[in-house]
Amino acid sequence: MVVCLTVQGCSSASSKSERPAAKTQLAETDQRIYVADWANHRIVHFSNRTGDSWTTCGDQAGGPIKLLFPTSVAVDRRGRVYVVEQRRPHILCFENLSSQQAEIFPFPDSQNRLTNKYAGSWIFVDQRNKIYVSFGGHHRVARCDDMQGKNWMSYGTEGSDVGQFRYPAGIWVDDEGHIFVADFDNFRIVRMDDMLGANWTTLGKYGDGENEFVNPCGIWGDRQGRIYVADQGNDRIVRFDDMHGKNWMTIGGFGTDRQVGKLYAPSGVCVDNQGRIYVSQCSSNHRLVRMDDMDGTNWTIFGQGGSGPYEFSSPMGIFVD
Repeated sequence: MVVCLTVQGCSSASSKSERPAAKTQLAETDQRIYVADWANHRIVHFSNRTGDSWTTCGDQAGGPIKLLFPTSVAVDRRGRVYVVEQRRPHILCFENLSSQQAEIFPFPDSQNRLTNKYAGSWIFVDQRNKIYVSFGGHHRVARCDDMQGKNWMSYGTEGSDVGQFRYPAGIWVDDEGHIFVADFDNFRIVRMDDMLGANWTTLGKYGDGENEFVNPCGIWGDRQGRIYVADQGNDRIVRFDDMHGKNWMTIGGFGTDRQVGKLYAPSGVCVDNQGRIYVSQCSSNHRLVRMDDMDGTNWTIFGQGGSGPYEFSSPMGIFVD
């Protein structure tokens, strides 16, 4: 069933004079950035890293619905924006964030258990516009073809064996259809070839060394097939070439200041077509980081704590178009 409702609370602030003076401005780029601004109950969009065309959606009171702890955001090849929330069992789809309407696809009854635990639900849309969702609250992932739920299929149970997850978080699918999941509370990355779990492969265990994670959250891949993970509990971003951990590399380390290479509880990670890495931090850092590579080249910070323009409160998922 699809419900079409008006969403109250889409607003913009394009005037640079409204930007707080204490902001670090980032180098301009043509990339469009989308952020699930979790504790501000909104999706934020801006057209480049200086914050031009800042737009928010879902954060104002009133109207039939408003967002509640959005955890993840994705954009398909047509520019439609998909959102999932931590405490509501549905997918929202906006034609764009300036529109006042969203389609809503409620998860089937068997998926309706809500969760307040950890990372909630995460979403990804592949090159064929198929929609993938991870469900932290009931330890499985699902896929459907469209917002009508066509060919809905889910996979997984709670546990740590083959075919099991424990609070899965970020989900990413490569161009060949391989599905990668950040298995948050099993401290590992899972890869499978399809929604039947074919060629189930895992990488990771608890720890802070090589091939180890503490609550991996966001996950992404680049054009070379390398995998990036927001290793939240270790305050770092990890990159590796394959599911053996080849060419394992990290950047990060606990830090609440603006020092290059310091992160605090990174939640989302995304890589643009030029290989630049974007990171959101859901901790008290309340900001985004962009860097050119895993050496931290051109490390640049955007945002600060708050609820106004160019501010975040526990940003979670991030998507770069």
